[in-house]
Amino acid sequence: MKVAAVTDIGKHREINEDSYFLYRNDNLIGGFVADGMGGHQAGEVASSMAADIVKAYIVNEFNPKMDYMETGEMIRCAFLAANSQIFQYAKNNEKLEGMGTTASLAIIYQNKLIVAHVGDSRVYSIGEDIRQITHDHSFVQELLRRGEITQQAAEAHPNRNYITRAVGAEDTVKVDITVTAYEGETILLCSDGLSNMVSDEQIRNIVHENEDLQKAAEELVALANKKGGKDNITVVAFCK
Repeated sequence: MKVAAVTDIGKHREINEDSYFLYRNDNLIGGFVADGMGGHQAGEVASSMAADIVKAYIVNEFNPKMDYMETGEMIRCAFLAANSQIFQYAKNNEKLEGMGTTASLAIIYQNKLIVAHVGDSRVYSIGEDIRQITHDHSFVQELLRRGEITQQAAEAHPNRNYITRAVGAEDTVKVDITVTAYEGETILLCSDGLSNMVSDEQIRNIVHENEDLQKAAEELVALANKKGGKDNITVVAFCK
C-alpha cells in the first residue's frame, strides 16, 4: 500500500484554500480533496469544513458489513451532510455568504473504486495510461460537451475556472457517484491548481517515473509551481 499527500499555496495566492485528507482502516483506503471559493477567507472555511464533515461521517457511519453499493450511498450522504452544514453556516455568518467548495473523494473497498464528486477538482486512475474518472462541473466543460468550443479553446478560456456545482453554495447539491472495478492502479486526486498547469500526460509520466509515490506528488506540485503556480495546488494519491 502506497499513499502520498502534498498541498502548496502556489505562487500567487495569499492563503491556501485547499483542504484534503487520507483515510484508511482495515477495510478501505481513500482520499479527499476540496478547493474552496469565496471572499474573506470563506473558501478556506468551506473546504476545511467539507473535509472535516465528510471524514467524520465516514468514521462514524462506515460498517464493514456494508457492501460497496451501500458504502457509495453512505459517502453520498456524507457529501449532503457537508453541503447542508456549510450552507447553514454561511447563512448565519454574513462575511461568509456565498462560500462553497469543490469536493472529490475516492475510496477502494471490496476491490471497487468508489468516487464521489462535486466541482472541478479531479480524480484520475493511472495504470498503463491515465484516465480522468470525474467530470468537471464547469462552464467550459459544458461548452465542450455541447461542441461549442474545442479542447484547445477550453484550455485558454477566460472563464475556465467558473464552476457550475459546489458543496455549500446552495441548500442542496447533486453528487456524482461512480463505482468501477479496482485493478491495482494508482488513484490520484488533485485541485485545479495542478490540472490547469500540468497536462494529463505529464501527470502520468511523473507517477510512472517514481516508485516513491510521495516523491511523485512532490514533483507534480513543483512542476505546477514552475509553470506559474497560479493557484493553490493539492495532490493526494494512493494504491493497494
